Amino acid sequence: MGETVLELRGITKKFPGVTALNNVSFVLEKGQIHALMGENGAGKSTFIKVITGVHKPDEGAMILDGKIVSFANPNEAKAAGIAAIYQHVTNYPDLNVTENIFMGHEKVSPTTKRLLWKEMHEEAKRILQSLGSSINPKQDMGTLSVAQQQIVEIAKAISTNARIIIMDEPTAALTARESEELYRIAEDLRDRGTAIIFISHRFEDMYRLASQVTVLRDANYIGSWAVNDISNDNLIVAMVGREINQVFPSKTHDIGEEIFRVESLGKVGYFADVSFTLRKGEILGLTGLVGAGRTELCETLFGIEKYDSGFIYLHGKEIKFKNPKDAMKQGIGYLPEDRQKQGLILPWGIGRNITLPTLESFTKGGWLHEKTESLKAKELAEKLNVKAQSVFDLVSSLSGGNQQKVSVAKLLMTDLDIIILDEPTKGVDIGAKSAIYEIINELAYQGYGVILVSSEMPEVIGLSDRVAIMREGRMVKVMDPQEITQESILAAAMGEMPQGGETICLPV
Repeated sequence: MGETVLELRGITKKFPGVTALNNVSFVLEKGQIHALMGENGAGKSTFIKVITGVHKPDEGAMILDGKIVSFANPNEAKAAGIAAIYQHVTNYPDLNVTENIFMGHEKVSPTTKRLLWKEMHEEAKRILQSLGSSINPKQDMGTLSVAQQQIVEIAKAISTNARIIIMDEPTAALTARESEELYRIAEDLRDRGTAIIFISHRFEDMYRLASQVTVLRDANYIGSWAVNDISNDNLIVAMVGREINQVFPSKTHDIGEEIFRVESLGKVGYFADVSFTLRKGEILGLTGLVGAGRTELCETLFGIEKYDSGFIYLHGKEIKFKNPKDAMKQGIGYLPEDRQKQGLILPWGIGRNITLPTLESFTKGGWLHEKTESLKAKELAEKLNVKAQSVFDLVSSLSGGNQQKVSVAKLLMTDLDIIILDEPTKGVDIGAKSAIYEIINELAYQGYGVILVSSEMPEVIGLSDRVAIMREGRMVKVMDPQEITQESILAAAMGEMPQGGETICLPV
């Protein structure tokens, strides 16, 4: 056993009508990466807010370095050496990196009371370099990538002399390469003695980093185990309260005739000479390494981007469209990768988000028939098992998995033949993933042609009838069922370009 730096004993936190944490215990050791896992709504966010001083617990004790502590606000937690880094980075995009790092604890001259900019820039540069980063401290925060912004948030935590860092879903918006960089930084901090609480839905994060895992479910503490001592199946049971014997549903859909064909499609600088077919009731997996051009292709198929060459056929007839609305009218729907920025209007209710694509169908004489609209939205929300009190609840109040279900319900409002799903389970827990897989399988059963874009290999293999692999902007192979293995997909995704093939330079 190592040196315990933080312990929670019997922590309970209640809000009107809701118990957010119920008798939760937790132990964190110096120089340890401790994973905290659980489904959306398990209590993880409240757990963070108790530790960081946002909420005071109603019962229980928090012990820091052997002494009972009670933080009145986040500043007191920060002063005690606790910092949190969230999935959606909170920063000041119009200020530079140094200003973001030292916001709230600026270096000030004791005599003139002026800000010591030179010292802060030098300190920011030193901290960033210690993290292996060459980010310019004078660069505006808004010009950085998400991964770079995460690094600046870690630098900010170090600048406050944080001994405990909470990382909340830090890899959710990162590519595989960026995640590896974050892993390296987290391991380096661990080796320096920093204790890290790592919250993630991704099992690969836990196995890659953590030595200990604690599970919360429905606001309750379920247990804590050494990562090497708990099996994947037992961890899932702990998280969801039941066995998910078959994460991927049995394929019950019949594959019919060809309904969609893409021939030699190209967009300069993004992809070239892309050809494939899709049949009625088929799930076509679309995968490849990050930067292969998958999302750009899907956005083009939905009319967000224009293509420069090639043809698109639906039911044997060439189709063209000017914009996404036109694409939907012709039978193509798209669920974007970033549901919060592109798929949903968060300040709106569930019902209005669902009915938005066909709002005109609920109007007559310039008046909106809200009762009819709400009934239709309720029907679809129930069909997809969206967990909410009513369709008037704000979408922002839902878990990630339920937000994704609302996005799918919105697609089902329109008369579609083709549904394109871009990373449909990104950032959702294992229970929600299983539910979304059932929905995808049901869509195929109903006769939709489904294009499933995913970076998760088990997802691609477990759901797809065929798999199309893109590499450097080209469709390099379409695999039939008997060819689909993890090794064959990776070989196609990472192999050399065919002789005479043009390399497409994709934007970073």
